[in-house]
Amino acid sequence: MMMASPINYLSIKFKSSLLPSSVSSVAVRSVVRSSSSIVGGTTFSNHNRYNQHSPSYQIRHFARPRRPSPRKLKRTTSKGGGGEGHTNNNNNGILTNNPPPKQPQKNILIIGSQGQLGKTLVSHFGNQMNWNVIGADVVDLNPENNEDDDIVVQSKGMKEYISLPQDGSVADLSVALYRGVSNYLSPNKSANNNNKSAARGLDAIICASGGWMGDIDKFNFQHAIQDNELLEDIDVEEEYIRESTLVCEHMMKVNYYPVVAGGMIGQHFLHNDGNNGLFVIIGASAALSPTPGMLGYGAAKSASHHFLQSYGPSLTEENGSTSVGILPLMLDTPANRAMMDGNGNDDRYSKMVKPIHIANEIGEWIKHPHLRPHSGSLVKVIAKSRMDGSGGAAFHLVDEI
Repeated sequence: MMMASPINYLSIKFKSSLLPSSVSSVAVRSVVRSSSSIVGGTTFSNHNRYNQHSPSYQIRHFARPRRPSPRKLKRTTSKGGGGEGHTNNNNNGILTNNPPPKQPQKNILIIGSQGQLGKTLVSHFGNQMNWNVIGADVVDLNPENNEDDDIVVQSKGMKEYISLPQDGSVADLSVALYRGVSNYLSPNKSANNNNKSAARGLDAIICASGGWMGDIDKFNFQHAIQDNELLEDIDVEEEYIRESTLVCEHMMKVNYYPVVAGGMIGQHFLHNDGNNGLFVIIGASAALSPTPGMLGYGAAKSASHHFLQSYGPSLTEENGSTSVGILPLMLDTPANRAMMDGNGNDDRYSKMVKPIHIANEIGEWIKHPHLRPHSGSLVKVIAKSRMDGSGGAAFHLVDEI
């Protein structure tokens, strides 16, 4: 396998992320299939947030409840003298015409906001949900410097953008995130932006960063050097070791370091005021088993899984937040589709997970904390996609062995 071109940023690209279809999957927790419901093309499973000792699933339904007819609404008169026909909610839970109380806006940090998955998350949470999204990536949003930075950031659905160092250490990455989030949540900036919810801290941190590179094919590498007259004096074995090690190092930088940095930020900024913060990473279901041909990628993703499983319980004890890892096999992106058979004969189409399905699931976890898995869980995404774009995905808890 030829080495993919280096990935110099944290965004999920999966440029050549066409994982072998023969990769064995681990057993997943069974769900009650007879009562499953599909909404928007996605089968959702209920994750028992409060049962810390049992990772079992129950099916949850996202079908929108029917609105009762206005004639069936029981109208009551407020004791405060609201006037004839005024309705409210009494202690008996009577449905009235009063609108529900306004909920504070959510503050969401997305690490890797400029990748394919990151952009979907920004659009879904920032534009559709109208939440406060803080993006973070190494990509320069305004390279020509011909527009106001705030205008550029807001045009992409974000309230704030944190520029991260490309080649820094994990410590540099963590400090850059800390300073950027601190600046956004500072009382002075919150007052200037009329952002009353900023003082609440972060509701969720989503680490959508990542990248893929396969192992260097030794045979092709040796022949490429030997056939080049300009490289006659180079020690082939030494260069092969150097390049192979660099692939492993790079995979750790783009897949593991952002997870560690996000976890450190979560300890400080995920609020503990009873609103249940959420920390989500994007892992890889392929890394649940050996990954021959992509040693660096599999090792980095496995390290991310281990970090999440170890970090989750301690974060819950510290501030009541939940940590969950989402493990797709392959994301449905233009780059991945371009690498496949355009005639639709490639069976890997059925394994591609659409980014919007992941965004929808995370959104439900943010809005409804009781639907989350227990902290430290790994959730495998089972895609049910077809070449024409139809289909959906199901989310299954990975068995704890």
